[in-house]
Amino acid sequence: MKIYILSFLLFFSFRCGFSQLRVKTYYENAKDKTVFYADNNENCVVSIKIKLQLENLHSSVGVEKIFVLPANTKQIELTTLTKIDKDKKYKVSGSTWYNYGNHFQKKYDTEFAYSLPYLKGESYCLYQSYNGSFSHQNKRQLDFTMPIGTKIVAARKGVVIKVVDKFNRHCGTEDCEKFNNLIYIFHEDGTIAEYVHIKRQGAKVRVGDQVKKGQVIAESGNVGWSTGPHLHFSVFLQRLGGAREYVKTKFELADGLQPGYLVEKEKYTKDYN
Repeated sequence: MKIYILSFLLFFSFRCGFSQLRVKTYYENAKDKTVFYADNNENCVVSIKIKLQLENLHSSVGVEKIFVLPANTKQIELTTLTKIDKDKKYKVSGSTWYNYGNHFQKKYDTEFAYSLPYLKGESYCLYQSYNGSFSHQNKRQLDFTMPIGTKIVAARKGVVIKVVDKFNRHCGTEDCEKFNNLIYIFHEDGTIAEYVHIKRQGAKVRVGDQVKKGQVIAESGNVGWSTGPHLHFSVFLQRLGGAREYVKTKFELADGLQPGYLVEKEKYTKDYN
């Protein structure tokens, strides 16, 4: 069947969340139907939600649905629209939202032992732990106090999916969160690690890089929502709409101790690579 690009027959408006994601949505016309597709050009799975407003049209998946797009995939069919009454006018409009990760994911590797995110032989204090009193209320996030320029290493192997290191501004209020420099790494179990407040032009990796556990990925800083030099680290599952499910992470500890959770205000020395 010969495929034609549909140009003026339908009106379709996509309002996309997280527009920096490399996701493309488009449609093609084939005889009496219109097929909507998506390309996921990201190096990790992406979730996409479509919501349609239809007039005299039938959607093969209904008017609202969430899809999970595998990494680096093309022409994934989202829905097929067919005309109900061929003698009447018809139109479609709609919106999409998309995020990194699998919106439906529940399971992940709860026993994985993460590496402390700095070099062997160095020691840093965990200034704030899970549910911290300053800025981690009801969140499973960690803050390591460390000087600007400290080498940050990947706590777990994965693929780099986002890098921001262009900002140099900081303050102690949430207004400065938009200036956070950061790196996101997507893990094989579907979780995402974030390394935040890295120094301006401090990233040592690029989007698409495969990184090993213990590999240097950045230099720490004091950028964004920050009251002093530190590294903010957390692991999460991303949900559509911007919500996150933060997960607890065990770490490899010194002196042959069993992996465990870190304790606020404790100092941790890394004696392994």
